Amino acid sequence: MKNNITFPPYFSFIKQNRTIEQALAIFNQRLQDAETVFKKYSHEFENRNCPICGADDYYSLEPFHKTYGVVKCHQCTSVYVNPCPSYDALNYYYNECKCNDMYAGLLRSRCKTGSIVLSDRATFLIELIRKQLIKKKHIKILEIGCSSGAFLSELKIGLAEQELLNNCSLSGIDIDSSAIEKNVDRDLSLHTVSIEDFAKTTNEKFDLIIHFEVVEHLRDPFAFMLSVHKLLLDDGLHHFCTPNMLGFDNVAIGYNGFRPLAHGIFPPMHLHSFTTQNIIHFSIRSGFKVAQLDTPGNFDVDIVANAIDGNSSNQFSFISEFTEKQLGIFQHWLKLLSASSHMRCTLLK
Repeated sequence: MKNNITFPPYFSFIKQNRTIEQALAIFNQRLQDAETVFKKYSHEFENRNCPICGADDYYSLEPFHKTYGVVKCHQCTSVYVNPCPSYDALNYYYNECKCNDMYAGLLRSRCKTGSIVLSDRATFLIELIRKQLIKKKHIKILEIGCSSGAFLSELKIGLAEQELLNNCSLSGIDIDSSAIEKNVDRDLSLHTVSIEDFAKTTNEKFDLIIHFEVVEHLRDPFAFMLSVHKLLLDDGLHHFCTPNMLGFDNVAIGYNGFRPLAHGIFPPMHLHSFTTQNIIHFSIRSGFKVAQLDTPGNFDVDIVANAIDGNSSNQFSFISEFTEKQLGIFQHWLKLLSASSHMRCTLLK
């Protein structure tokens, strides 16, 4: 009797996205840039309440690489950077620091060669549009943090293949003018503006607003969410991805260990973190209903296996001995248990 059991596929973050050498170079540059920002601007950093629930009730955790303060909220268990970098510090980091250009170049190469991350996102959104928005005569889609428009371009191709593009219009906004200037698809409408300013100055309303790995970067994520709410039509959808602080690779490595992917706390880039629990409270506080929430990540076990030595004292060091088949099964279970570090959420206005 033949064994017809099929096993979940194993995806290698290193093979799909970057080499160990590229990952280490970006990681070290990010640390160097973070230290530069801290030395230059730490006198301007400001104490703040929890950005997720608003409470002023926290306790200190281990600092980020002996510099930035990290705290945990007693009320909602959110972990965030406190004191928080000033707007001048963040402006300097995103416009002057080398690590961002390094990452942008890598992202553009991923778009050219094909990426499971981008493809999965486009496939999910096309199905979301088909199931929940298809009855609308015209579907207006806005991406926040669109960079050069790489994802919108891929989504446009996917919509065209499914004969949905004629019913949709796609636009994007980003605060980085240099990224907008590198627009990869001149048919897209991309603008340099913050979501808060855009919400104040436009009369446009959208059926679907999307953003990926944006909200964890913001000094005031609550104001951001209110702006998104204002820009959505009634019954509009708000879809986004953000790291899950309680996901496997975040728990296994922590925010002070080497990681080829910057999940969780990593100031001045990632200023706070969400979990599958507090993202629900945060969404309701912002005026939304949670329509969908899962952790479909593919790379937790691969990241941990490449970051932890099998002879180390880390409690998860055994994973370095797993076969690819075992790693694929382990990752599959992380998805089912909502324990991956990649979180995907769809909200309804």
